[in-house]
Order: sequence, then C-alpha cells, then structure tokens
Amino acid sequence: MRSNHMRTLCLIALVFAISLPAASQTAIPASTRNWWAPGNTSRDVTEKGKFSELQAKKKVYINVSFAESRLDTPISPAERRAVEKAVKEAVSSQKGLQVVNVPETADFSVLVRTSTASGAGERGPNFSLALDDDAEVSVDVTVVIPGTKQPNGTFVPRVVWESSSPHAQVEAPAAARFTVDGFLWELKKLQDKK
Repeated sequence: MRSNHMRTLCLIALVFAISLPAASQTAIPASTRNWWAPGNTSRDVTEKGKFSELQAKKKVYINVSFAESRLDTPISPAERRAVEKAVKEAVSSQKGLQVVNVPETADFSVLVRTSTASGAGERGPNFSLALDDDAEVSVDVTVVIPGTKQPNGTFVPRVVWESSSPHAQVEAPAAARFTVDGFLWELKKLQDKK
C-alpha cells in the first residue's frame, strides 16, 4: 500500500517537473520582452519617441498579430496570411526599405494588431461584401525603435508612430494595408527631406 502512494507521489512530481519548463517557455514576462515585441498591456513600459527618429532608418521588421472575439466565425488561416501578405507587400514596395526576418538586425519594427468583433450596430455597417453586416474590424499600427537598454540586455520599445482604426468597415487585409500605407506615406515625406 505504501509503495502505491510513493509511486503516485513520484508520478505527480514527474508530471509537474515536465510541465514546468514548457509553461515557462510559452509565457514571456514583460521584463524579458524586447523592443520589437512589446506586450499589449498597460503595465508594459514604453518610451515616447519622435517620428523624425526614423529619417535614416532602412531595415524594418514586421510583426503582425491577431485577436478574435467572434467565436462563431474565427479568423481563418487564409485571412491571417492575407493580412500578413498585405502588410509585407506595402512595406516591400517602399523604396529604400528592407524587410528583415531577424528582429535584432532591424532599425525599426512595424507592429500590426488586427482584431474582429461582433459589432453592436452603433457604428454603422461595414462596406465589405465579405464581412457580416455587424462585424467590426479593428487595426492598430505601432512603429517602434530600440529605446533605453535594460540591465537584462533588452531594450524598451520606443514608440515613434501610432494609428488606430477601431472600426475600419472593410476586410482585415485592406484595413491593415490602408493603415500601413498611411505610415509609409508619412515616412516617405520625412525621408525625402534629406
């Protein structure tokens, strides 16, 4: 009887020991996030920069994320790829910019957060044939550069440009492309001043 209890305790300890490292790898504490991947909470520290800091920057890392609150019709993998493709095409078409896949090599990062939700009907219908009448697409674009270096070797995100569209009234890829194009237009004007 005693050996059964001991086996059970050993099994529980083994399961706990195996699951602990896996759980610690999936959650990234705010203190270890780097500048190109800030969190989406008010507790995360960011610095406020100036748009002019982008004038000589060329290498850009693109970070696209999604949120879905419509449980009946979640964002499909094809829609996700379409948003990512639209954003990458917009940035790649800008002369003088180079999209990089390794964030540590980037001069700045374009963070695109897209979400869809069931609307309350108070903002009016969207203008898309593909979306439900009450669907609302939200797009937030934030441009960050490395800020102050932290004791752990990471950098605080320094926000130099932001735009938010709480109800874009079009499909997510078009909404993301439109918002990113607005940033790129302003960046081109800035860089043409050199």
